[in-house]
Amino acid sequence: MNKIKRNIHSKTLAGFSMIELILIIIILGIFVTMAMTRTRSGLGTIREQIAIDQITSDIDLVKAMAFGKHDTITIVFSTSQESYTIFNGPDNDRSVIGDYPNSENGVISLDNSNLREVDLQAANFNGSSELQFLPLGEPKQGGSITLNTKTISVEPVTGKWTIN
Repeated sequence: MNKIKRNIHSKTLAGFSMIELILIIIILGIFVTMAMTRTRSGLGTIREQIAIDQITSDIDLVKAMAFGKHDTITIVFSTSQESYTIFNGPDNDRSVIGDYPNSENGVISLDNSNLREVDLQAANFNGSSELQFLPLGEPKQGGSITLNTKTISVEPVTGKWTIN
């Protein structure tokens, strides 16, 4: 009889109470909410950096192409379409470079699922939305491109870009 009482008593003490389980679930919920909030804000920053990297690498490539081909190459930014297009040739005789890397017929779109939350707010190159590199690889004029909170500035003589 003594053995039976001991077994019953030890079995009732094993396990968690309902209050303990509810507290653990609430604490886990708080941690999950904090992690999701940080992840969402972090993804926006990462997407913005990806767009900046895309634009700056394209600026460098277009500059090198202009010098290498000894031709005028132009990047035309469209803030309404959240995209930019790469053209070959001088102002009066332009054609789209259809096989430009990472483009669809020469158009690079920032309005896709990977770069949502990235807003091409402005592109200003002396009153124009065109960044043009002349046959020796120098830009026709300097200016800036604004994405969300970041600004890419392009120097007029060298074509060197900086991020503010």
